[in-house]
Amino acid sequence: MENEKVLRENETKANRMIAVILNITILIVAVTWFLFESGFFYIRVSFRGLMIFNIVLMAVSDGISRYFRYEKEWIKYLLMGTLTLVYAGTTYVLTYNVVLLVVIPILLSVRYFNKKYTMFIAALSIVVFFFAYLLGANHGMLDLNFVQYEPGTAIVTNDKMWLDDAVRGIPYDEKLMLKNTMISNYFVKLLQLIIVSVAAVKLVDHGQDIVQKQMKLTETSARISTELELARSIQADMLPSLFPAFPEREEFDLYASMTPAKEVGGDFYDFFMIDDDHLGLVIADVSGKGIPAAMFMMFCKNIIANNAMLGKSPAKALEDANAAICASNNEEMFVTVWLGVLEISTGRLLATNAGHEYPAMKMPERGFETYKDRHGFVIGGMEGARYREYELHLEPGAKLFLYTDGVPEATDGRNEMFGPERMLDALNREPDASPEAILKNVRAAVNDFVGDAEQFDDLTMLCLEYKGKRAAGGNRESGAGN
Repeated sequence: MENEKVLRENETKANRMIAVILNITILIVAVTWFLFESGFFYIRVSFRGLMIFNIVLMAVSDGISRYFRYEKEWIKYLLMGTLTLVYAGTTYVLTYNVVLLVVIPILLSVRYFNKKYTMFIAALSIVVFFFAYLLGANHGMLDLNFVQYEPGTAIVTNDKMWLDDAVRGIPYDEKLMLKNTMISNYFVKLLQLIIVSVAAVKLVDHGQDIVQKQMKLTETSARISTELELARSIQADMLPSLFPAFPEREEFDLYASMTPAKEVGGDFYDFFMIDDDHLGLVIADVSGKGIPAAMFMMFCKNIIANNAMLGKSPAKALEDANAAICASNNEEMFVTVWLGVLEISTGRLLATNAGHEYPAMKMPERGFETYKDRHGFVIGGMEGARYREYELHLEPGAKLFLYTDGVPEATDGRNEMFGPERMLDALNREPDASPEAILKNVRAAVNDFVGDAEQFDDLTMLCLEYKGKRAAGGNRESGAGN
């Protein structure tokens, strides 16, 4: 059904193109007729009737096509049939150098990508050309080889005299002239038309093949786009996206965002309540991009979160997650991870870093600074990997900024990277702002730097602000952020 629709649209466009050529032909025929009628050009045969017939025929065909908006299936036969009659019929008067005119309808028929139609136009052109040439053979310039005259006969001509006028009265064999004209002249033109017709049909075959392949590619592309959009939606649903994430908890505030470089990405963030006094924070970057990275990302996210939710220390959670991922990682993909567990009541933060970017810290009354923690090996890269954790103490007003390499490695049109220094400048533009505002400042700085350059990598950020102990009476248990 879709194929038929595309072919019908193509026919309508082709009809409009042929109509334009038809109008140009009307103009050329009218001007030519005027020049002959005014005596600017000399022609031995009067063809006023033929010119009138041609102009009327083309005008009627164009009018009918316009009336039906070029959309009816038979319009192509009307338009191309008209051109064929006009071009091939002109051979009746102009028997020389008109093969190109006859070829034009055959070549134009290729535009419809219809093999049967092209064969029909080719056959029609050859038949009309044959009869027009046969009828007009006597109007052409005679070949002296067909004239029977006595040796020494003087033949006088001028630039306005046709040869048969000059030799009028001298006997010649008209049948022999017609026979030789058809064999030596028309036969060669017929071969040329056949060659052009065969080439046109082959072009149509090739065009049809291209159209069919293009349709399949379009259908495949549409299906892939739909599936990618579904994958993007599923991935977005897997990441916590409702903010404020824990409106009932006054001790902290956080905000996160993930912008994939393609429809889906390999970065992810996560946050969840392990119990009433412990908040889990994760940010990670899977190797690769696109669908494979997105699938591996969802696999890793669940394993890491499940291990952390069991109350394991960050180091132990990553060690067990690494063992599980290595056990079923035939594609040898890996993921860099920063995992932290915040004890909300005290501000004590235990964290471990598996090959991920350094976090940025802001202590009260100070700006953001890079915290160069110790890196472990990436998750999924090697069985039996061990991880060390470190401890930070967050005071009220402290902020933690986590990100993937898509931030510092954002590249502009000159292939220059955004870099960690520009990132810190963006963080310190308004260091006391809310986590959401801080992320927007960084994103705006990245966008201004990158300009019109294509986004090279997924861009993921998470910011936590620690506010301290909860207000009196606020002892409700919080749910997870997912």
